[in-house]
Amino acid sequence: MFQEEIAHFVQSPVMQIIGTADDQRRPEIGRGAGGWVSMERGIVEMVVSAWQWPGTITNLRQNGRVAVTFSRPSDYESYQIKGDAILRPANAEEIERSSRYLVDIVSTLMRLGLSAEIISPWLSNRDPMLIAIQVSSIFVQTPGAKAGTRLWSRGS
Repeated sequence: MFQEEIAHFVQSPVMQIIGTADDQRRPEIGRGAGGWVSMERGIVEMVVSAWQWPGTITNLRQNGRVAVTFSRPSDYESYQIKGDAILRPANAEEIERSSRYLVDIVSTLMRLGLSAEIISPWLSNRDPMLIAIQVSSIFVQTPGAKAGTRLWSRGS
């Protein structure tokens, strides 16, 4: 299911944009604060701040539908996963993983010329929740001719 290179990509210091919608299909976005892959189970787990992204949390509780785009800020290589999510409070180990991701992504963005003052409002793991996403499909989202190309779908 997951190719090793995509799993590595998801776990690297990439931007993590979480897309959800409420039951009336009104969209909401949030940002992830660290993600990792269980290749054998086909699950992506990620931490999100319930304090910073309450609409995202509400939508996940309502219907569990989610699309997450992972994008490398240096060249915009991007992949999107879609699936159904289960939400729960993050445990101490998951919070620690999230904290390491936050240090890595801030460092990555600062090397690209952004100041910490600009970056810090985007990223938080305050009131951390864990999203466990059962992946149903993976898409290329890198801008260009292959954007939107499906790489994998459950059942195909």
